[in-house]
Amino acid sequence: MRTAFAANVVITALAVIILAYFPHASAVRQVHLSGDIILGGLFPIHAAGRNASQCGTIKADQGVQRMVAMLYSLEVINQNPHLLPDIQLGAQILDSCSVETHALEQSLEFIKTVMSTSDGLTCSDGSRATYQRQPIAAVVGAASSQVSVMVASMLQLFKIPMLSYSSTGVDLSEKPRFEYFSRVVPPDNLQAKAMAHLVAQLEWTYVHAVADTGSYGERGMDSFRAAATEMGICIDGDIHKVSRRWTDDQFTELLIRMRHTNKARGVVMFVDEDNLRRFLTTLKRL
Repeated sequence: MRTAFAANVVITALAVIILAYFPHASAVRQVHLSGDIILGGLFPIHAAGRNASQCGTIKADQGVQRMVAMLYSLEVINQNPHLLPDIQLGAQILDSCSVETHALEQSLEFIKTVMSTSDGLTCSDGSRATYQRQPIAAVVGAASSQVSVMVASMLQLFKIPMLSYSSTGVDLSEKPRFEYFSRVVPPDNLQAKAMAHLVAQLEWTYVHAVADTGSYGERGMDSFRAAATEMGICIDGDIHKVSRRWTDDQFTELLIRMRHTNKARGVVMFVDEDNLRRFLTTLKRL
């Protein structure tokens, strides 16, 4: 088992190098492990770039570690003869680059096997290649709710189940719309209520609100505002909406405007980890 896992560690290291080597390319970069049953994986190996055609920097904690965790889990299952005897699990793992449109483009690889089991390759003599692709049984992912909404909508058309490890958007709870989607984390409306209770416990009665544009941030903040209103907590003016495409100057301008409001005791945020990091970095710099 140690030898097999060591081999997987090497494969993972090579995979990260491959996924990282051309961060600005739109070509499909993937990790593929053979097996009797193939599970898809969708992870944010890269952060979003400054424009829609680029991937950004490597996300070691949110992307690479989760990919390694999936590979390790498959290895543990494959090495246990009592779990799936005579069956080996394989994987096809793709990089979402933390961008909805890029993730959707990459995820077309998952449905190619449904539409055709052949890669369309030809031999030097003109004959068709005999290699047959295996269909994807299910997809593990995605990280962000926005990515999961788009990819789950497409996979549902081909009846491919999707299981997310961190997508908390309220929209994804609509079963008629996302019949083949499941997750292992609670939805944002429950988190929003907990956040409102925490704000009340801190005796903050007037706060700033910052949310990502899109279903995750906006729907999550709507849930918080509803819970906060019931508890007598006020939000300063309109909700400040931020985008992954924002520049550092835009974050600086937002924080300067927020500082001019002396009534607010704190800031409540429904943003992804990239925007949170940039927000705090800008705040520290001011």
